[in-house]
Amino acid sequence: MTAPGGGDGVPWSRSVRAQADNLREQAGRLRAGADAVTLLGAEGTALRQRILTHADRAETAARSLERAAEALLGHEAVLAALAGRRHYGDADRTG
Repeated sequence: MTAPGGGDGVPWSRSVRAQADNLREQAGRLRAGADAVTLLGAEGTALRQRILTHADRAETAARSLERAAEALLGHEAVLAALAGRRHYGDADRTG
């Protein structure tokens, strides 16, 4: 089972894991951006908090994608085993 986008043979689980990695990187950039906010007072605090909330959401989404990637990896293994079995069975019938 390969990810959408063509015949590059990249498994879905690897593609999903890459998306999780991208989200983690974005969360890191958001946190760095929150640290760089120079606006003082309540407005600065509110802006930093909004940015940090987005970073938290990105990290939560990344964890969810990691769990999905693990589940997909298991499904891919089962499908590969079934495909190998089917291929083996076809060889028995033709040989």
